[in-house]
Amino acid sequence: MRKIYMVSISMLLFSILLGGCGGDSSSKEAIRSLVSSVDMDPVYLGGDKEAPLEKIKKKVAEHDEIYDVAVVQKGKQILVAYKVKHMKRFKMASIDKDLTKDLNKEFKGYEIVISSDMKIFLEVVELIVQVEDKGYSKEKAKKWFTKIMGLEKEMT
Repeated sequence: MRKIYMVSISMLLFSILLGGCGGDSSSKEAIRSLVSSVDMDPVYLGGDKEAPLEKIKKKVAEHDEIYDVAVVQKGKQILVAYKVKHMKRFKMASIDKDLTKDLNKEFKGYEIVISSDMKIFLEVVELIVQVEDKGYSKEKAKKWFTKIMGLEKEMT
């Protein structure tokens, strides 16, 4: 009896383990962005006038330390997520400071938030993929954007 009980418990735990590893809602682009550059187009979610998002993306990408950039705008808020080359991570604070200064000087009137955090980058890439490829509704995208902005502000 005890043997049957142990076998059934182990089968239950095994099935729970397999079920937990099953579905992941991350897109292939988000997963691919972990190891390589994905070069996503900037996304405008509505609100006030659209900022020159391509220009912002190019301005950030001009820095030698940065190899991937994702930009999303909702109203006057612009979220710029980027990845830093591995050996340049030691200068992360100065990169953030320089980027913030450059972008705020050139693009006045917008609340520009920059992030080098990988979780934020992955969330932004996933948001861009959902909006562009899957026809994600603008309202859901705006809520997701607000959630990402909250995560970023919580980290700082």
